[in-house]
Amino acid sequence: MRQIIIAIGTLKLGDFELPLRIFGYGLMLVLGFLTAILLARWRARRSGEDPETISQCAVLALIGGVIGARVAFVVKEWETYRDAGLAEIFNITSGGLIYFGGLLGGTAVVLAYLLFQRLPMRRFLDIVAPSLMVGLAFGRMGCLLNGCCWGGPCQAHWALATRFPMISKPLVKIGAPCPYVDGQSLSPPYAEQYWSGQVTPDDRLLNAFSSVWSGESHHRAAVERRSVLPVEQLHRRLDSDQLATMGSSEANARRAFVAQAGDDGRMDREEWDRARQDDDGFLRGSEAWDEAVCFGPAGVEGRGAVAALSFEEAWAYLQARRQRLLARFDTDGDGPLTGPQRDRANEYLQADLYEQLASERTNPLRPAQALGIANGLFLAALLWAFYRHRRREGRVFALMLILYPITRYLLESIRSVEALGVLRGGWTHNQISSMVLVLAGAALWWWTGARPASAGPALVERLANR
Repeated sequence: MRQIIIAIGTLKLGDFELPLRIFGYGLMLVLGFLTAILLARWRARRSGEDPETISQCAVLALIGGVIGARVAFVVKEWETYRDAGLAEIFNITSGGLIYFGGLLGGTAVVLAYLLFQRLPMRRFLDIVAPSLMVGLAFGRMGCLLNGCCWGGPCQAHWALATRFPMISKPLVKIGAPCPYVDGQSLSPPYAEQYWSGQVTPDDRLLNAFSSVWSGESHHRAAVERRSVLPVEQLHRRLDSDQLATMGSSEANARRAFVAQAGDDGRMDREEWDRARQDDDGFLRGSEAWDEAVCFGPAGVEGRGAVAALSFEEAWAYLQARRQRLLARFDTDGDGPLTGPQRDRANEYLQADLYEQLASERTNPLRPAQALGIANGLFLAALLWAFYRHRRREGRVFALMLILYPITRYLLESIRSVEALGVLRGGWTHNQISSMVLVLAGAALWWWTGARPASAGPALVERLANR
């Protein structure tokens, strides 16, 4: 899983900031689109048709497909998007697309174009059918990189079991030493298991003093869980004594605080981050801003709005951390941590949290995306072979409409449970769409049998008759 392939910083133009990132999902969509076009152009040339017609259809299919796929997703998740703004409804970077919606939307636009241009519709549909399945395979590669459309739970010993990371690490990151990108959130499958209580990350990756409520989903009611610390507030292996300040006197701690705070005697986010880099200062490196501001004047509810902390607020945070460490490591209950107890507490705080984060994985899941990739490539090869032996134009596309929904219906059975409340039959929306498309494919197969075998003259004959 690589939600971000390359991250090369941020482009700043005045107050405007543009993150420079290449997302795995988008990259696979682009590669799939280009590969499908090239294959269809080659097939068009071999069939005696103009490859430029394929390029024109591809642009129209892209527009209609994206609109159709997004509309289908928003309709399916309407409870989530009911109160969302237009910007969120049209935001597709998170992978909020449904292939069936894209197939229908793109097909409708292309059919309208072919009718308007009076081109042999059935022939062109046969030409693009294998390309659609190749594009599907690339789309499932995008799903695998993005972490969406994951499978249901399976046994841990199963050879094909898939475990997704807690947070996806970019393949290539240029800039800051943190191997993750600021603002990255939990991967979709890990988030689902976290909110449902199936996985519990290491305590050091969670905010010890703040909890948040999740929204309702198809599978569960709203639940409360501890907040996850932002990746930019984690740290690599630390060497300094992490207990020096919280175990010192308040007077000594105050002097260290004043030395690193600004002229106003308060420490803001930037000053806090700088202080964390000083091994001998007030902070030691393992103190997270999001935890500290929970003791700010606005309290937990105003956590994000706290601009700066006074010494009293920062000291309260450090003492709260000290009490948690005593509860964990003071096995004899004599108060201060000394000797082996202090060593164990320091080792706990000094641990490389990037390494710990990388080790956090979901429980084993069925490889739905990988099987989807294999399915798309298999169907593309099958349609390619059938194209050479078809006796009536239009039946390659009809065969695709029959076979793909059947395989999709089966693939849905290995994905997470997604009950459809409208029919209450235990089917997912994709399984119901599959049934409809199989009927449409069968109808198209029958209709082509009642039409002439050829969809019309080839391009050379059409030009000669003008």
